[in-house]
Amino acid sequence: MPKSLQKSLEECRILVYGLSGNEAIKTRIAAIYPEERILNGIKLYENTKSAFESQSAEKIESTEANREFKIVYDKIYGQLVKIRKAGRYFFKNSAELSTLLRLNKEVPTNYADWKNLCNETLNAVLQHVVIQDKLALVELGPEEITEMVQQLEKIDELKIKAQKEDGEAQVATVRKQETFNALMIYCSDLRACLDLFYERSERQTLEQLGILVK
Repeated sequence: MPKSLQKSLEECRILVYGLSGNEAIKTRIAAIYPEERILNGIKLYENTKSAFESQSAEKIESTEANREFKIVYDKIYGQLVKIRKAGRYFFKNSAELSTLLRLNKEVPTNYADWKNLCNETLNAVLQHVVIQDKLALVELGPEEITEMVQQLEKIDELKIKAQKEDGEAQVATVRKQETFNALMIYCSDLRACLDLFYERSERQTLEQLGILVK
């Protein structure tokens, strides 16, 4: 987590646990902060800590899922571009094969349209030996085409997984922010309360516990 957030969370931990373990301070502010309210502070801290940990884990999973998708996507994209480049060279005088390979179409940026173009291109390759023979000359032989088919079959699953992990990471981020905000509101009020009861030299009692009210 960012250093500033980590520092704030640690300051909250020192505050809520330092207070909960000191009977003298608890007794002094009991009229405003009874035991139940003090325990609620600990609960808020633990929930926030858990939310931070969960968000970090979800972010890692999201990053990994997107990395796995991008590796396969980039591989297929590169192969598609190479097939189209070879097709334009070898079949520039064949309207039929150029049409079958969809060489007159731009490579779409939309994922669904892009995948559809990949499927159409592969179908043309697999159904015409003459295309296969020419592609083999530029290191796009049977093994490479088979690999492309296999990767295209699993790329939807990888994309769905990446989207799912992104969604879960976003939910975890929202929860982290919500719990953190609630904790900061609680700690701000608690510090203001302590500021009422501990002034001047008495602040040393709090400072010895690492608690800073201002």
